[in-house]
Amino acid sequence: TSNNTTAVQADVNKALKNLSLPPGASVTTGGVFAQLSSVLNQFVLALVAAIGLVYLIMVATFRSLLKPLVLLVSIPFAATGAIVALVATNTSLSLPGLIGILMLIGIVVTNAIVLLDLVEQYRDRGLDLQDALIEGGRHRLRPILMTALATMLALAPLAVSGGGGGIGGAFISRPLAIVVIGGLFTSTVLTLVLVPVLYSLASRFTRARSASDLDVELDAAGDRRFKPLGLRGMAATNAYAVDVMLEPEPGRPGDRRVLDGLAASGYGIEPVAGSAKMRIRVPSVQALTHEDAAARALDQVRRAVPSAGYRLSEAESVPANGERAG
Repeated sequence: TSNNTTAVQADVNKALKNLSLPPGASVTTGGVFAQLSSVLNQFVLALVAAIGLVYLIMVATFRSLLKPLVLLVSIPFAATGAIVALVATNTSLSLPGLIGILMLIGIVVTNAIVLLDLVEQYRDRGLDLQDALIEGGRHRLRPILMTALATMLALAPLAVSGGGGGIGGAFISRPLAIVVIGGLFTSTVLTLVLVPVLYSLASRFTRARSASDLDVELDAAGDRRFKPLGLRGMAATNAYAVDVMLEPEPGRPGDRRVLDGLAASGYGIEPVAGSAKMRIRVPSVQALTHEDAAARALDQVRRAVPSAGYRLSEAESVPANGERAG
């Protein structure tokens, strides 16, 4: 027998191909061979789903459809390193090895994310692309190497375990450890070299976020945190107190009930000396400008008084400090 199930299956199929069967007889394979085919199909689906989920997360993180593709370049590097490690150690690619490849999809992209996230921060602060890549690589080189080395050293005892039961069961642990160590080594080395180059090329088709872009994002974040749902996205407004002049039309007497109604609605009423005018104070009007506040106050008072017999004029907005602003 052999641990290489694929090679055994190939030998069996070759032997069956040269076998002469009587009429009506057929040969089918089952057991491990059938399970292997099912496992490979499920692995391909899991691999595609894992790559898709990682890509969606990075799109949400970097707000770009192109830059996450640069990060996904680490995955083929990891698969190449895993295969080389298996060949170098004369280890068959088994189910634990396939699980190790799935693990690598999530592990290897973290190095690229850590590097490019800092590069993005430097670009947001105003550094050009070349300087941002140099500074990002200089500050992230040591953490990336330390985390990758720590992971590989932690898996080393499993990778060097012998046959039989071994440490943690060599049949299961050894292929998984070898795949992860080999993939992590090659992806780390090539990520530090090739990913910055690809990012530089991809940046030709995108632009760095300007200070105004960042201000818009911060304002939007403030809206989501502090404003009610219906007021999100609206420009900031101020509260104004507005004075509106109300007087009867010439030749028509005023109606005291109109003034009483305004007072009951919360408006302030003050007679203007030497005239028939009344100063109506609208206490709080939310508006962007003084002019907008005056127009809104006029409209409010106009709806509160009869449509005929009165005139409105001289709306003046008063800001919080009490200074009239006309």
